[in-house]
Amino acid sequence: MRSILMAIAAGCLLAACSDPASKMPEETKAQLADTGFITENPAGFEATRLAGEDVPRDKDGRPFAYDLLGERAPAFALEDLDGDIVTERVFRGQWTVVDVWGLWCGDCLVDSPYVAALATAIEQDPDLAFLSIHTPPSKARYGDAYGRFGSIEAFFEQKGYSYPTLIDEDASVRDQLLIAWTPSYLLIDPDGVIRGYRTDLSVSGDDAVKDFLQAVAKVRADAEES
Repeated sequence: MRSILMAIAAGCLLAACSDPASKMPEETKAQLADTGFITENPAGFEATRLAGEDVPRDKDGRPFAYDLLGERAPAFALEDLDGDIVTERVFRGQWTVVDVWGLWCGDCLVDSPYVAALATAIEQDPDLAFLSIHTPPSKARYGDAYGRFGSIEAFFEQKGYSYPTLIDEDASVRDQLLIAWTPSYLLIDPDGVIRGYRTDLSVSGDDAVKDFLQAVAKVRADAEES
């Protein structure tokens, strides 16, 4: 038993000492700590990954890279809150911010006032659209999707929110979009290509919505110049 405990302790010590962040430049570590808006995946270092995953994460578990950057959004067909079917064609012809979230998710609930403000701000821009995709944590846990609220409609009514929302009942679109953290935000261009990614807005402070929209505006401006 003693030898087993010593082996476990040694393994834990090795794991604790194997800190790839300690080998990163200070600038890179600062970027990873704040998990801001990214338009290309960082490279040049060994990223921290959870067992069985291929997702680089920061010290809090948030991914700081996204494999679908530069790729076309996958095909899907989901119902909105009115029961109408919406497909990936909704992205064609305009820039779109997509919020992937769930009522089961505490971080999503913390982010919800920011999302409401973001959706309202985007309504003022005729060339930018907002869309949310509500998803369960996984296919196996589809029954946990709505948390204590029971439905999106009940949540919206209680909070006074109203913005376009699609229902990913079985997490299939979540899986197609390779979502490793909820909430996740995507910026999709008029050709349906994913151009930006970030996680929680709330961790970025009171100006999170303003800063996010400025980052989105820069990506759009750069695309127009290229």
